[in-house]
Amino acid sequence: MGERLGCIDAGSEYCPCHLAETNDCLICSQLQGKSFCDCNWSGVCIYQNFHWCGDKKNDMRTVAEGRIMERKKVHEEILLLKLGVTKTLARQLKQPGSYVFLRDPEKPYFFNVPMSIMDANENTGEIHIAVQIVGPKTKALMACKDKILIKGPYWNGVLGIKKLKTTKGENVLLAARGIALAPSVLAIKYLLKNHNKITFIMDPGKLGMVFVHDYIKNLNLETIELNFKEEKGLKDFRNILKKGNYSLVYSAGSDRFHKRVENAIEDMDEDIKFAITNNTHMCCGEGVCGSCSYKTKGGTTVKMCKCQLEPKELLEGRNVNV
Repeated sequence: MGERLGCIDAGSEYCPCHLAETNDCLICSQLQGKSFCDCNWSGVCIYQNFHWCGDKKNDMRTVAEGRIMERKKVHEEILLLKLGVTKTLARQLKQPGSYVFLRDPEKPYFFNVPMSIMDANENTGEIHIAVQIVGPKTKALMACKDKILIKGPYWNGVLGIKKLKTTKGENVLLAARGIALAPSVLAIKYLLKNHNKITFIMDPGKLGMVFVHDYIKNLNLETIELNFKEEKGLKDFRNILKKGNYSLVYSAGSDRFHKRVENAIEDMDEDIKFAITNNTHMCCGEGVCGSCSYKTKGGTTVKMCKCQLEPKELLEGRNVNV
């Protein structure tokens, strides 16, 4: 029996995908080139769907033209964008961990850059994105005036998403730093919808500012600002964790930030669920290019743009130090 891996696209309208055509499916053993069924998938058979599609992949995600409804530079490195999209796409992007690829219409396809969704409204057909200006791809977005190209939806921005989605009526602790404050907004709204009590710890990070206040100011949650790079900040975080009786901790930041949070959880010696933002470098989002490849403990090379790995396994495999 091989490793039991999860795929974020399994059962969606984008399954089976390109990986089924090349015998690299994360879920289906027969679409891995084996002659028997040995999957852990409880939905409609992926192998059967593949044959129904004529032994070809299902629909591909398309590139659509979005309207720039509002742009606001809140920091020399941070640009907030409100984009007009179809109501269908906005609805699909309301899930925690959702992201899209953005591109200046005047640039070639290799300028596609993955961006987490900060907020989405299917009633008005809007998505909100925080862009950190760091290199050629993000600098190119600054030149966009009225239109921008959007490819999506993509969903694997959070590892441990099942734990997050099944947490209901519990105490939840969210910790986010820097630009990763942006994807935390969707996670907060989803958790509140499931009647959870939330403590949101915000670390301004290198940016030196918390830019999500307008998105959370009317939400029912407790907010605390801490600096995780200071000893006092880490100590305060551990004290909050000890006193809160939390069943889930969600970490949004770098892998080093995740490791600090994980170490604090392990010191608790309690069974606390753990979810993290997926910091893998992504290029195509379809599991084809290989930029997000990761070798698991069992020696299987997986594509992290699709694969749902346990956060602790990923951090251990990457030998993250604090």
